[in-house]
Amino acid sequence: MIFETVWQDILYALRTMRNNPAFALTAVFTLALGIGGNTAIFTVIRSVLLKPLAYRDPDRLVYLSIDNPRRNVQDASFTEVRLKEMRSAAKSFDGLGAYGRPDTVTISGSGEPEALKAARVSANFLDILGVQPALGRSFRVEEDQHGGPPVAMISSGLWKRRFGSDPGVAGRTATLDSSTYTVIGVLPPGFEFPFAGVDVWFTRPSEWSQLPPRFWGISILTGFVRVKPQVSLEQARAEMEVLNQQYMRAHPANSMDVGTTMRVVWLKDRLVTNVRGMLWTLFGAVGFVLLIACANVASLLLARATSRFREFAVRAALGAGRGRLIRQLLAESLVLAVAGGALGAFLAKWCLAAIKSANALSLPTVNGLYLPGAGGLRLDGAVLGFTVALSIATAVLFGLIPSLQISRPDLADVLRAAGAAATRGFSGSRKALGVNPLGLLVVGQVALSIVLLVGAALLIESFARVHSVDPGFHSANLLTMKVTLPLVRYDTDRKKAAFFDEIVPRLEALPGVRAATMVTTLPSTTWIRTNITRVEGHPPLDATQPTSYAVIQSVTPGYFHTLGIPLRRGREFAARDNAPGAPPVMMINESLARILWQGYPGGENPVGRHISEGYDKLVGWIEVVGVVADIHEGGLAFDAVPEFYLPSTLHPPQNAYLVLRTDGDPLRFAGAARKEVLAVDADQPVSDIKTMATVLETTLGQRRLTMLLLGTFAAVALLLAIVGIYGAIAYSVAQRIQEVGIRRALGAQQSDILRLMLRQGLGLTLAGVVIGTGGAFALTRVMKAMLFHVSATDPATFVGIALLFIVVALAASYIPARRATQIDPMAALRVG
Repeated sequence: MIFETVWQDILYALRTMRNNPAFALTAVFTLALGIGGNTAIFTVIRSVLLKPLAYRDPDRLVYLSIDNPRRNVQDASFTEVRLKEMRSAAKSFDGLGAYGRPDTVTISGSGEPEALKAARVSANFLDILGVQPALGRSFRVEEDQHGGPPVAMISSGLWKRRFGSDPGVAGRTATLDSSTYTVIGVLPPGFEFPFAGVDVWFTRPSEWSQLPPRFWGISILTGFVRVKPQVSLEQARAEMEVLNQQYMRAHPANSMDVGTTMRVVWLKDRLVTNVRGMLWTLFGAVGFVLLIACANVASLLLARATSRFREFAVRAALGAGRGRLIRQLLAESLVLAVAGGALGAFLAKWCLAAIKSANALSLPTVNGLYLPGAGGLRLDGAVLGFTVALSIATAVLFGLIPSLQISRPDLADVLRAAGAAATRGFSGSRKALGVNPLGLLVVGQVALSIVLLVGAALLIESFARVHSVDPGFHSANLLTMKVTLPLVRYDTDRKKAAFFDEIVPRLEALPGVRAATMVTTLPSTTWIRTNITRVEGHPPLDATQPTSYAVIQSVTPGYFHTLGIPLRRGREFAARDNAPGAPPVMMINESLARILWQGYPGGENPVGRHISEGYDKLVGWIEVVGVVADIHEGGLAFDAVPEFYLPSTLHPPQNAYLVLRTDGDPLRFAGAARKEVLAVDADQPVSDIKTMATVLETTLGQRRLTMLLLGTFAAVALLLAIVGIYGAIAYSVAQRIQEVGIRRALGAQQSDILRLMLRQGLGLTLAGVVIGTGGAFALTRVMKAMLFHVSATDPATFVGIALLFIVVALAASYIPARRATQIDPMAALRVG
């Protein structure tokens, strides 16, 4: 019986919607925006933040790194010596592994040479993660020793792309960096550890192609462990700190480790650290949009009640109880919500496809956006269940207030009335409650919209300030590409230097190329830092202080001219500085000059002085020949850091970037540049071909996405709030036809009526603005980490948004208010 009644209510609701399609479509589309946005962001949060890692017992996986408060360093790497000592002494773990820095290797042989993203991991990495290879086997302990057998594991994508999905690939050989490696296994599809986009895994994580073999013992390792079932994170953290103290006592000569502490956190937490705040902020914002949508639809239902109040009064007079009327109204709300939820699911699917595409293009570099686990975003059963539950909750939320209002008419008044006068039954009900529910809904919409608008305005202002930062060089018309020299073929500094000495002039000779150069790392990608040990005429520097460290770059002559980095003092590198056996020279940036010569730019002139750096102590004293302007190596949102430059012959890199300044679109020269590289070495590919403008834009990925999404939510909220204000004033005009007619008959002018109606809209808007401004003042504080040189309580933003909203609200109120001035007094007085 109950189901039959519900079914009848639903059928009646469908007939009602069919009779008023404009209202139904407006309500469904409004709800679809709120439900679709919530579904999409919930899917991302569930996949990235809530879903456990796809490993065995993921709640036992822990991340290890080093903090050093004295040097203002967080989440730093450690050495191979520390790794071995932790393995031998730690009792809290079932396994302890490590991985090194991201690397690039070249695969050659069959087909075109290709640059691959590589990871170096300890042999037990799959055992710790609890993952089995899709084909073949994992690494063995003896393969993790320096000089061990050359073996590699490959990704499923590389297996399909280069090996034709050969099921017998395990045991085959591949030429990687001009060396023969045995492929021992294939990782499962979608496997992403320790970085996204990895194609090949090697052992010996302390080896890194960016560093000569003599430096393979420095701090480049990051740890990951599986704690024993009975061990808590606090216990593991306490043990690691004890081992850290023991390590520092056992190695007192290593000043780099003075004052360090162990960072011990869940691996899942570490992976999502950079995106957690952004995602929860967006989820809160899209939740506000849904509340505004609900309030908007509730306002539409209340306004629509003016034409249905007599209908429900008649049904009540015929014996329908209040509960029966409420069920009927909630059934109509449910039909709207289900339709909105279905359309919202399609909108969410479209949004998720866009997010996945953006995520695939933003593999983690340094500051670009990357959502771990976002590759598996899809509308599965759990998400659809969330959408259904959200639709039902939405139906109750926006349908309850209208249902309670419409279901308690004053039968005598309504049945005696006709036409527009029948709505006075609703007015009496409203007065009995002592509140204006439509006004409260409008005030709520305005308040929530103000919060979103203020947040979006702060992010837009912050993004504009980041975008306007001068990177310190001219980024236009620059083409960049990465070159990774195989260690076997280019095993000496002479061979590496010879390659760059040959390729750079060839690139400069290309038609349309104005200049070319080589640099170890591009601004905003990554960097290598080393310590400054001595400065001529100064006491030795304390290696435990962050001021003793600087970024080191190897460049060819012409680097500063190619990038357009201003020269402040001295001279740039000349060809003689890059010749074998030339006296060692360097150029420094102004940040380093201010640190080493505190009176700079006054006082002692750095040019002509000598510095000793820790990257290669065999070089000894190096003469400073020039000072250049600072550039933002860490990205536009990061301050300039101390930095010095060396001629490439002094420290030829294994991995480097070629940079070309071109006439016109730089990407037009990518093919010609690639041909020149192959002409020098037919097995040498290039990778990461991008314009410098794109490289800089990548660092703003997370800021841009957050700004665009929050801005979109705020725009939708503003639109819905404007519709709500318009509807409230239009409804008020319909309610007050007789009152307006009487005022006009008594001599009120059109301007008086216009001010009366606008005053009502302004009152609702001001109430919402005051409440919303207070809410924004409290809630935007959580956005501090997302802002750049903008206060979370910036007065100008708050005042500007409030004034903007008031102006827009008055504009939205003007149309129905203007309509009230056109009411014919005689016609209005005849209504009753």
